Amino acid sequence: MRWYAVALIPIVALPGCSILFPEDWRDVAEDTDECVARMASTTSARDFRNAGIDSGTWVPTYTYDITKIDLDALQELTVAGSDKNAGRRNMTNTNETSTAVDQFMSQPVDEKGAFFLGKDPALYRVRGEPQQHDNIVRAGCEKQQDGMRLTAFSVTRYIPRLDPEIDTANDETSE
Repeated sequence: MRWYAVALIPIVALPGCSILFPEDWRDVAEDTDECVARMASTTSARDFRNAGIDSGTWVPTYTYDITKIDLDALQELTVAGSDKNAGRRNMTNTNETSTAVDQFMSQPVDEKGAFFLGKDPALYRVRGEPQQHDNIVRAGCEKQQDGMRLTAFSVTRYIPRLDPEIDTANDETSE
C-alpha cells in the first residue's frame, strides 16, 4: 500500500508543474494571422498607430526573438556580412543583459541583419524591404520561422535614391 501512495505522489504533482514552469510562449507554433493579431497589442504597433503614420512607403526594421530557433534555421539567417558579434560587443561593454539589449536595439541594422546571442533572449534584427504602411506587420510575421517570434518593429520613411549605391543611413526615422 505504501508503494501505491509513493507512486501516486508524482502523478498528483504533475498539474502543479505548469504553475511552477509555465509553457514558454516561444515553443507554440504560430501562423501569420496569429502573429498579426498578437502584434496588434504590442508597444511597437501602438506607437506605429499613434505616430500618425500616413499612407506611403516605409522601411521596417524587425526584431525577432530567436532563442528557440534550431541551428540549421539560424545558419540560414546568417548571411555574409551580417553582424554576429553585435550582442557580444554590448555585453562586453556593459556586462548587464538589459543594458546590452537596449544598446543593441538602438543600433541601426541593414538587410543582412544583426544578432544578439548567448543570453535569453537571443535576438535577430533586420531591415526589411520598402513597402506600404498597411503591410508592414504582416510582412514581418511572414518572415517568421519555427522557433522565431516577431517581437518588435520600427519604421523609417522610404526616400527613393537616384543612385542606389548611396548609403540609406540618412532616412527620416519614426518609431
